[in-house]
Amino acid sequence: MNNNNEIKKLKDEINSLKYQLNIKDKEINDLRNKSNVIEIPKYKIDDIIVITFQASDSSVNYGIKCIKDETFAEVEEKLYKRYNDLRNTNNMFTANAKPVLRFKTINENNIKDGDIIQLFKLE
Repeated sequence: MNNNNEIKKLKDEINSLKYQLNIKDKEINDLRNKSNVIEIPKYKIDDIIVITFQASDSSVNYGIKCIKDETFAEVEEKLYKRYNDLRNTNNMFTANAKPVLRFKTINENNIKDGDIIQLFKLE
């Protein structure tokens, strides 16, 4: 009889472990599904452009990589990270002799790869 009790205990333990394993498998699958939901933006090489900022007083001549879908304000922020002192000035930008609208995208401002953005510090 002692063997029967031991066998029963082992079977119960096996069933308990199988149950725990199934729960863990479900948790793993849930985590995998959640990680698939996170979308990482992927860009084509043609979506990445470089624009060069040049100040009218020659204090700035700096190229910045950007995506055509970024707003000009986002790209302007990249410039200010490099030239922090520009934050203390009132700045206007032109591209191809037209004013740049900050909250339009690079594409909407008709800025192309290699374009030079003129920076004017307004007094």
